[in-house]
Amino acid sequence: MISDHFFLVATIILLMRNALIVTSSQQEKRPDAKKISEAPADHFTEPKAWTREAIVKMWTERDHMGSTPIHVITPPGLPAVRFVFKNESATRTQSLKHRYSWALMMWALLEQHVQNGTHVFEASSGNTACSLGYFCKLIGVKFTSIVPDTIETVKVRRIEEQGGSVVRVPISDRLIRAEQLARESGGFFMNQFKNAFYAEEFHESGNSEKQSVNIMHEVVQQLTGTPPHYFVHSAGTGGTLSSIGRYAKKYGLSTQIVLADTEFSVYYDYVVNGSFVSESGASQWIAPGMAGIGYGTMGPAKIAETTSLDPAVIDRALKIPDLASTAAMQVARDIGIDGGTSTAVNFLSALHIASSLPTSPKSPTQPVVIATILADSGKFYESTYLNRSWIEEKFRFHGGLKVYYCWIRVIRRAYFTGNDPLEQGRILCSNV
Repeated sequence: MISDHFFLVATIILLMRNALIVTSSQQEKRPDAKKISEAPADHFTEPKAWTREAIVKMWTERDHMGSTPIHVITPPGLPAVRFVFKNESATRTQSLKHRYSWALMMWALLEQHVQNGTHVFEASSGNTACSLGYFCKLIGVKFTSIVPDTIETVKVRRIEEQGGSVVRVPISDRLIRAEQLARESGGFFMNQFKNAFYAEEFHESGNSEKQSVNIMHEVVQQLTGTPPHYFVHSAGTGGTLSSIGRYAKKYGLSTQIVLADTEFSVYYDYVVNGSFVSESGASQWIAPGMAGIGYGTMGPAKIAETTSLDPAVIDRALKIPDLASTAAMQVARDIGIDGGTSTAVNFLSALHIASSLPTSPKSPTQPVVIATILADSGKFYESTYLNRSWIEEKFRFHGGLKVYYCWIRVIRRAYFTGNDPLEQGRILCSNV
């Protein structure tokens, strides 16, 4: 028995030795086998002087950006509620996408995706392209935007004013075409839908002179350290709302983060039901949608792949009829909030939240604060969502101007009386 045991052990040792010899021999024969460098060793990586200069320019721009202003309004029908609009149209490129593109470009520089001579490509509805064009010009690299063929002419002109070139494609082809062009030219596809998840900041500034670009960070500071009760915002890539939500969760703020989704977008179901992560909602998309927001034509919603919207930091989701949002744009403009598509969705959602509070605030001195974003100016939509002829043509499926005017009456009444515009509109405007 003992001899058998020794024989077994010896056999195992011999087999292991032979296996090591064979493995070593195979590695020596493989042409792609890598050997670690010998120690000691000392070598510099690629020079980063250009990157350092570019980052200095980015921080100079951040200093100029400062904090965008807030506008506080009290709806006459809701005297104990305050709407706080963060006015992002006050930036150099006149939209929310200015700070957003700052974060994207800073991330791309740090990760060395953008270097001296890199040609940057991006798929956009217009505002991100304009802002990215600005930052590409700032640091001295080429920029090409791939935009939907339905883009407003004024947005194309703004992109070109920043030195960018424009390629128009069907809305569902933007990401595919941008990736293709970047690959063919050896450039870099910024891909905001994927990379805003990594690029958007969600931290405080601390004692640093370098200020965080996070919107929630600025809003809390501007509200003298008191976080709003709600922060409601729509989503295109989802990067901005996710950064707001991640900031709130990270620092233990009690603010409820509310997604305001468009009518034929999949984001509501993606957040509430976990749907459309492996299937597309493209077949259910009905034009024209609300420009720049919603997600419906570009395949499944996969976090950090095709979208940056993080369901984990969303507390509540709303789905808003597109024609109601279009009407809300006009009502908001009439009361002094001159914003575009996302601002309209935000305004209507804020009215709904305020009207459906579980307990009505008793004192205007302790109001419920609902923060949201004035993302861009209504002047960019005067030929589309603020144009009656365009509305009648593009929203014919939704009921056209009859339904549009019904929603205007309902929303205006809700603003002055405190009624729920979504509930009233569902009853009054469905069968006009």
